[in-house]
Amino acid sequence: MNRPNDILRDRAKMFAYARDFFAGRNILEVDVPALSPTACIDAHIDLIEVKVCGKAGYLHSSPEYFMKRLLARQIGDIYQLSHVFRDGEISHKHNPEFTMAEWYRMDFSLDAMIDETIAFCALFLEDCPHTVQKYSYRALFEKYVGFYPDAQLERDRLLAFEIEPQFAGSAFTVIYDFPESEAALAQVVDHTAKRFEIFYGATELANGYLELQDAGEYRRRFQEANQRRQQSGKQAYPMDELFLQELEKTPFEPCCGVAVGFDRLMMLRHDASHIGQVLPFHWLC
Repeated sequence: MNRPNDILRDRAKMFAYARDFFAGRNILEVDVPALSPTACIDAHIDLIEVKVCGKAGYLHSSPEYFMKRLLARQIGDIYQLSHVFRDGEISHKHNPEFTMAEWYRMDFSLDAMIDETIAFCALFLEDCPHTVQKYSYRALFEKYVGFYPDAQLERDRLLAFEIEPQFAGSAFTVIYDFPESEAALAQVVDHTAKRFEIFYGATELANGYLELQDAGEYRRRFQEANQRRQQSGKQAYPMDELFLQELEKTPFEPCCGVAVGFDRLMMLRHDASHIGQVLPFHWLC
């Protein structure tokens, strides 16, 4: 581990490297709001609610909705290095406020997006040798536990506690072709979610999709996520009607998108055991 000031200087250097990476691919940097009167809806992510002029607002857990509104305006390939916020996520790998690199590529295959995401992550691991191993979601279970469970809860448990800890420490592991039930906001083709996740060792770094385009399907999935939240005793969130209306009027062209945890890459780069070691300030709980 380096000294805190050295890490802060290196963090600034990696922001510059990241911007060079995107500039070299003609991907435009954007700067969308972090505060919204509506919510990014996910069954598993709790948001930080704030009061603005006496009304409820939310700090975003991802710049995704605003960025997709820009895609609908035909802005082309875009990225953002963004502070994002999630309530209740505090651990050695989690801080309620953290930095995310998120980008979208028009007319780009999922395989090309996986390769580009690995290239971005490798910027931070310049002195670390690494390999790449790729598995479909089903093949991953068959390799590491010898069978494919029917129940999603059992798959989640095995993935977190049995499979991920076995990932090689000096390899990127790519998981692709998720079950339809785990599509989130990815397109579903032949009952398979066109989604990928990338790990380095046992550290999850990235989550990417062949992006859903249909406004009606977005609405259905938002409603389903809110139902799942309520079933687990959580509050439902207000849907972003402006986002849905823009997609109904002008759907964006086919594209892939990905979100990468910048701070986790910094942890790997500096062999840090706690996210607070790579942040100038972190939330103490």
